[in-house]
Amino acid sequence: MIPYFDVPVIQLGPLPLHGFGVLVACGFLLGGHLAMQRARRVGLDADAINRLMGWLVVGTFVGGHVGYGLLYAPNEYFANPVEFLKVWHGLSSFGGFVACVPLTIWFFRKNNLPVLPYADCVAYGLTIGWCLGRLGCFVAHDHPGTAADGFFLGNYCRPVAGHTLVLPDFMRAHDGPMLPWGPCVDDPTVNVAHEMGFYEAIWSLGMFVIFWFLDKRPRTPGLYAAALGLAYGPVRFALDFARPETTDARYLGLTPAQYGFALLTLGCVGVLGWLVRNPQPTYWNANSSPRDRKVSEDCELRRVTC
Repeated sequence: MIPYFDVPVIQLGPLPLHGFGVLVACGFLLGGHLAMQRARRVGLDADAINRLMGWLVVGTFVGGHVGYGLLYAPNEYFANPVEFLKVWHGLSSFGGFVACVPLTIWFFRKNNLPVLPYADCVAYGLTIGWCLGRLGCFVAHDHPGTAADGFFLGNYCRPVAGHTLVLPDFMRAHDGPMLPWGPCVDDPTVNVAHEMGFYEAIWSLGMFVIFWFLDKRPRTPGLYAAALGLAYGPVRFALDFARPETTDARYLGLTPAQYGFALLTLGCVGVLGWLVRNPQPTYWNANSSPRDRKVSEDCELRRVTC
């Protein structure tokens, strides 16, 4: 099991740098870089991805915060509407998706660019960006779930006053049955919990590896974007069952995110079905590498969709 750990805050002049913020920023930078790199490799305009990134940062934080207020704390936020403006407090990944997906479609249409090829580049980079962002959640310990029951990826929880002993600092990172880690869900009998942020980071890294292998030859435009949503929907739906009842609203036994990601899954099934019925031409053109052009030419000679 993973011991509890504190990531130190680095003071850069008057600006404190927290692990969560650093990893999220790195996620945007590295994810954007990979998306732009892929765009160049397949002959698309990488600068368009670069311009989109600023919009996605705004959409992630504004949409994520508004979504959090509407879905998880509506009474609190409507009683004090100024809370909707505090985008640094409370984020919902589903709210970020709801904002960023139409924002991305609008951006490419506004710039007269084909949506599906560019959406694939965004999805490709998002896998690593999401991994780093969820690692940020992990180091902040802000998604502790229900009891892990000895699961080897379970995470010891933050020490809590009244439930811990004062131990020397050098012992704080050691794992062992005698260490008094604090309760995870307001229950002193639970001190090891599932960590959803860490699980999602592992999943998104796996998706990047899958996309990296798939990207060795041309693919139907829209495949990566639809496949990413289709893969994430069921994973997130299952993970939300490990969220503690005390921290999330439930409607007929399900969290708001579970309803949202169920709809996302159905939508992606519809998109993939449409792509199967309406094969799109590949978009790897003369600006691609010789290897890419050779694969595309072979596919055209055999009259198959790669």
